[in-house]
Amino acid sequence: MRIEVNGVRIFFDVEGAKLVPDGPRMREKPTLILVHGGPGMDGAYWKPWASALSDICQIIYVDQRGAGRSDAGPKESWTFDQWGDDVHAFCEAFEIERPIVCGSSFGGEVAMAYGTRHPEHPGKLIILSAAPRLNIDRIAAAFERLGGRKAGDAARDFWSRGMTPESGATYARHCVPLYFRTPQDPHHDARSILNADLTEWYLRDHGPAQTCDFTDGLARIQCPTLVMGGEDDPVTTIDDMADIADAIPQHVVRFERISNCGHGPFFDAPDRTLDVIREFITGEAVA
Repeated sequence: MRIEVNGVRIFFDVEGAKLVPDGPRMREKPTLILVHGGPGMDGAYWKPWASALSDICQIIYVDQRGAGRSDAGPKESWTFDQWGDDVHAFCEAFEIERPIVCGSSFGGEVAMAYGTRHPEHPGKLIILSAAPRLNIDRIAAAFERLGGRKAGDAARDFWSRGMTPESGATYARHCVPLYFRTPQDPHHDARSILNADLTEWYLRDHGPAQTCDFTDGLARIQCPTLVMGGEDDPVTTIDDMADIADAIPQHVVRFERISNCGHGPFFDAPDRTLDVIREFITGEAVA
C-alpha cells in the first residue's frame, strides 16, 4: 500500500489490528512504526522477527523515500530533515497519535531526526545500532579489533572519502562479514529491494553520512527512549550508542548494551532484544 507524504508516495505495510476485543470493550493497542536501515534497502529484514510484537501493538512497516517500494523523489530531498519530517507527516495522514517509532542503523538516525524535530509527537522512541555522528576513528579501530589491519584500513578509506567502486569492493570483502557475530539468513538479500542510488548519495563525500550530527539536538527529546546496541558492533559502536544515551535527558532514556552482538541486536540476539522491547513498550517485566 502507498500513501502520498510530502509529495512522494510512501510504501507501508500493516500487521495487526489497532482495536481488539477485550471483554465488554474494544482495547486500543499502541502503534509501532518500524524505520528500516540501509539506506536504500526496504523493511524486509524486520520480518518475521518483529511479528512477535503484534500481540501488544499494531505494527507499521514503512519504506523511506528513495528506498524500497517508495517513490524516490528528488535527490535533494534525501536528507535527515526530510526523512524525519516524513515520519511525522505519515502519522498525521493516518491520525496516529503518540506512535512508538523504532529505527535501526540508518533508520535509527531517521528516528533521531524525527524525535528532535518533532519532540512533542512520539509516544516513545527506540534507537537501535545507530550513531549521533560519524566517528571514523572509532569505526576503524573496531574493525581492526575484529578483523585485523586490512579491515581497519578498508573501513577508514570507505568512510573517509565516500563509496567508490574500489573502496566499496574492499569494504565488502574485509568489513561487511564482520557486521554480525552469528550466521545470518541466507535469503535476506534475495528478499530485499535496494536502491543503490540512495546508498551512494548517503555515502558520497560530504553526503548525509559525513555531515549529520544529532548530538546537540538529542537534548530536545521528551518521550521515553530506549537506546540499544551491540558491544561488538564495528560500524555504530557501543561508544556511539553511549553518546546517544548520554545526550538524551536522563530521566527519559534507557540504555541497553548487548554482549556478543554486532550491528543489529535483533540479528545477533533476537530473543533478548524482543524481551527488552516488549518490556519497554508495555512497562511490564518479561518472565
